[in-house]
Amino acid sequence: MGCAAALSAALLAQAGPTAAQPLARAEFIAAPESGPGTPGAATSAWAPSSGWAASPAVPVFASLAVPGLGQGLERRWIAAASFAALEGVGWWLHLDAESDAERFRAAYRDLAWTAARGSPSPRVDGPFEYYERMIRWTRSGSWDRRSDVPGVQPETAQDAFNGRQWRLAAEIFLGGDIAATPETSGYASALEYYRQRAYDDSLLWDWTGQEAAQRQFSDWIEESDDASRRASLVAGALVANHLLSAIEVYVNQRLGRRAVEVGVAPGSRAGEGVAMLRVRVRRD
Repeated sequence: MGCAAALSAALLAQAGPTAAQPLARAEFIAAPESGPGTPGAATSAWAPSSGWAASPAVPVFASLAVPGLGQGLERRWIAAASFAALEGVGWWLHLDAESDAERFRAAYRDLAWTAARGSPSPRVDGPFEYYERMIRWTRSGSWDRRSDVPGVQPETAQDAFNGRQWRLAAEIFLGGDIAATPETSGYASALEYYRQRAYDDSLLWDWTGQEAAQRQFSDWIEESDDASRRASLVAGALVANHLLSAIEVYVNQRLGRRAVEVGVAPGSRAGEGVAMLRVRVRRD
């Protein structure tokens, strides 16, 4: 054969024992030389023979880091585009859900501060459990019901959150006597229990006469929770996409001539349009 064939033989000889490995060989495929009655020209197909790109593990870890990247390194563009598209859509859905959760979170906190808390200054926002209690309790009651007396005089009204905390403290340490005096045995322990669980002046609330605002507050908390759960669900799907992309590359390498075809197709679930990932193993 001509110089093209000689170059092919030389390259195959350099490849040595690794020439049979799909990602670790270099070969030159020659067509018949152009001439009378033999139309055509030499074409080539090249794969790296050494270095980091020669290892079959590279596409696997590439896809684990960036879904679709390993498929792209193997020049399987449809699979690469499918995993990359799923990643892009997933991140869009995740960030959108996170944005919704933060928007509703800010809304219900602002409503509580203005409608139920009287806009105290400086503003102090409590933890999430604080706002959950504002759904179940119309009012917190006072922190100190007798400001004219030294020390803290716990709230005793049983329809208020703080009053219920003092009731629990009295049942544990005072035999249920909510009217006990500081001289009563166990009073110091009961007061400490109250201090740890009741809300002080910076976090008091009262929804009395504002039932509509309290219902709106409850709805916004539910919307924020739903958005947070949706964001967590999509985050899990993103992790699964990384793993599935890496596994698809590994399986495709192990199957040899058999190929794994991956694609995204439209579908429906519960009456809503969704994108469905289809995986099919093809045997040549």
